[in-house]
Amino acid sequence: MFVNPYWAKLSDEQKIGVVRCLRETLGLSVSDIARMAGVTPAAVVQWLSGRSTPTPEKLQKMHETDPLTVEKCLPAPPVTQLEIDIALETLARALRDKSLREYVTTRLAQLLPGLKIEIAYTATANDVELFRQKLVAENLTGDTVNRYIRYLVRFLQHVGWSLTPESLQSVYTYSDSYKIRRETIIALKRFIDLVVKAREPQIAPILYDAVKTPPVKKNKNGFRLPTIEEVRRVWEEAHKISPCAAAVWGIMAETGVRFDHLHRAAITGLQLDKRRLLLGETDGPKKQPLIFLTEGAVRYLKEVYLPWREAHHARGDKLFPCKEHTLYEWLKEARERAGLPWLEPRLLRKFHAQWLLDRGVDVADIALLQGRSLPGGLAVTIEHYIQDYERRLRTVFEKYTPRLFS
Repeated sequence: MFVNPYWAKLSDEQKIGVVRCLRETLGLSVSDIARMAGVTPAAVVQWLSGRSTPTPEKLQKMHETDPLTVEKCLPAPPVTQLEIDIALETLARALRDKSLREYVTTRLAQLLPGLKIEIAYTATANDVELFRQKLVAENLTGDTVNRYIRYLVRFLQHVGWSLTPESLQSVYTYSDSYKIRRETIIALKRFIDLVVKAREPQIAPILYDAVKTPPVKKNKNGFRLPTIEEVRRVWEEAHKISPCAAAVWGIMAETGVRFDHLHRAAITGLQLDKRRLLLGETDGPKKQPLIFLTEGAVRYLKEVYLPWREAHHARGDKLFPCKEHTLYEWLKEARERAGLPWLEPRLLRKFHAQWLLDRGVDVADIALLQGRSLPGGLAVTIEHYIQDYERRLRTVFEKYTPRLFS
């Protein structure tokens, strides 16, 4: 017979209390209790007097005989710390689910009258300083860090430094500026993820999910391609922020290379004497073995970027070891400084293709230069293909590609 562990958790006093409740509170006879437990009336008398204790098996049998009656006399079993932790984790998961949150808080209020259920985090100046330190550790620029702090602190002041699912909703209305609202939400979510999550891991996910980052609002210029002057303006601002950002932006604009291909490029693939960068992207649908470099790009890499890279003790074999998130932040800041926030990196590939097309370059050559397709009859080795690639396309590149590096 399988015995439910619940009965074993009851103390001897609680087990006897069940029998006494049935007899004294509910008025069952000794014979009725004996029949339910499958024992003699004399055994029940021993239980009632406290001279012996019903076993877990006898209590379970009584419950199986008349569960509704026995349950009226059951005490709560002793609670372990593990059970409390499991219950709290279950509640925390339920509270993170918007569809269950109201139900959970209502039931808790019913079970614990007078208990005020509140999910809140009170931020402090120390939290803000910790947030700053974590942002700096991500190699963000000073301007970017200060922007995060500025938007965060303004909102914290607005809500009295108390973050709750309800107070966070005011971020959608506390400013008339769509940009301010969006940047504030981004700063808040970063703060919750980097600071609140470490301090209060149970409520951080609830606060994080309380607000959604609105999409980038389409600028009236959002669907047009940039001019070379606009692309160069962003490059100039990127150069002021970081040579890494400027080198990536400039090479993308001059070659139409995909960001992920360029970011994965190994420093061993850089051949300045031949003015090319071997990418080694030869698998999958997006293949691009190499890109050519203009004289300006070679000069910038040699005189500015590579010394900067060495001075920053860059490790690993990547040509651009800057983290992808950091690069995007730098380029975003450069676009905003240039007054061109809509000019996202993805547009550079289209810009480059249109630039060549407007100058009469054959569509097939543009496709090859940007790695959109490979020529038929691919040679046995990539080296053969690279030689063919250079022979056929370097002349086109040298004559028509846009120049960005000053």
